[in-house]
Amino acid sequence: MLFCVFTKQKLAVPIFYTKHNLSDSEVAQVALKSTMPLSMMTSSELDNTEAILPFSGLAEKRIGFIFLFQINQNDPVTPHCVAALIYLMPHEQQAFLYSKIPFLKHTAEDIASKIKQQYVYGESTLLSNELQSSVNNWLVTDKDTTTHVQIIEKRVTYSERTEGGNLDFLFSQIKKNDDKLLGAIYRGNPVLVTGESQVMIDLIVHSIDLLIPQIILRKVSFTEDVLDPKQADIIGISTNLVKRYPQELLIDSNKKQVKNGQTCNYSKEILKQIKKEPSRAENILTRAYTQILEVANQMIDIFTHPEEEREQLIVDVRNQHDEALIEVAVDLSAKRNPLIRELLFQQVSSRFMDWIDGI
Repeated sequence: MLFCVFTKQKLAVPIFYTKHNLSDSEVAQVALKSTMPLSMMTSSELDNTEAILPFSGLAEKRIGFIFLFQINQNDPVTPHCVAALIYLMPHEQQAFLYSKIPFLKHTAEDIASKIKQQYVYGESTLLSNELQSSVNNWLVTDKDTTTHVQIIEKRVTYSERTEGGNLDFLFSQIKKNDDKLLGAIYRGNPVLVTGESQVMIDLIVHSIDLLIPQIILRKVSFTEDVLDPKQADIIGISTNLVKRYPQELLIDSNKKQVKNGQTCNYSKEILKQIKKEPSRAENILTRAYTQILEVANQMIDIFTHPEEEREQLIVDVRNQHDEALIEVAVDLSAKRNPLIRELLFQQVSSRFMDWIDGI
C-alpha cells in the first residue's frame, strides 16, 4: 500500500508505504506512473475517483488500484493538492483485484476521509501513527478469497459459491441471447434476474456466478426493494420492480428470455466452445476472462506512454488479438477506469478502425 501526494513542483511524492518486496526506486516509479491520469482530468474530477493500472516495469509485475482525492496543503497560492492511495497486488491476481474494486473503493473512502481531516501536506511530510495504521488496514487478506469478505451494503455480500449453481441449468433457462448475459458479466455490467419463483431466481443467480470461475461476484439472491444496480453484479428482483430497471440486462425466468443488453461477439465465440466441449467449460471460461483482463491492462498501460506513441501501441495490440476480444476489453477498461474512460472511447473505440484502415 502507498500513500502519495502530487504537486506541480515536486510531481509524485511517496509519503508512506509498506514495502512488501518493493525497492525505494520501485515505489517512486509506482507513484510517478500513477500521476498519468492527472493531466486528463479537471480538478473536480480528481476527488474520490479510482482507476486500475498495470505496473509491468517492476522486478515482479504488479497491478494496482488507485484512489485519488484532494487534500489541503500549506500553500496560500494553491491550497489543495491531489493525493492517492495505491493498492498493489501480484499481476497474476488481477482477476481477484477486479472483483474487489467496490470493497477497495469503499474502504479507501474511509481512509481518505481521515487523512483529509488530520493531515495537511507541507506542514508535515509524515503520516501520524493512526493514519499509517489506517493505510495498513486497507489490506485484503488471503483468506478473503474463499470466505465471507465484506458487507458493503446490508443486502450485498461476498460469499462462497454454493452447490446450487449449474451451467447446464443456466443455459437451459435462456432460449437465446446468452451472449448478452456473458458479455454483461465480462464488461462489469449488472445482471438482474426476475420471475415468479424465488427458488428459481436463486438458482439462476448462483449459476451466473460460475461464468467467471476466478472470482466470486457480488450477489443479491432476491429483493423486493429498489437497489442501485451498481451495488451488486447479480440481483434477483421481484417482478414488481422490473419497470424500475429499463436499461439493465434482465433474465426473465418465466419466459426464459434475456432482455436488454449488448450483443457480444467474443461471448458468442466462448459459448460455441463450451457447447462443443462442455466438459471443459470451466477451463474455457477461466482462459477467456484472463485474456480479457490481459488485453484490458494492455489498453490501460498505453495511456501511460507519451501521446505520440499511443497510436502505434494500439495498432500493435490490434495485430496481437482478435477484434471481438479487444472490444470487450476496451469496454471493461472504461468501466473500471473512470480516469481514462473518455480517452479510451475517443482514441480506441471511435478512431480505432480509422487507424487500421489507414494502415
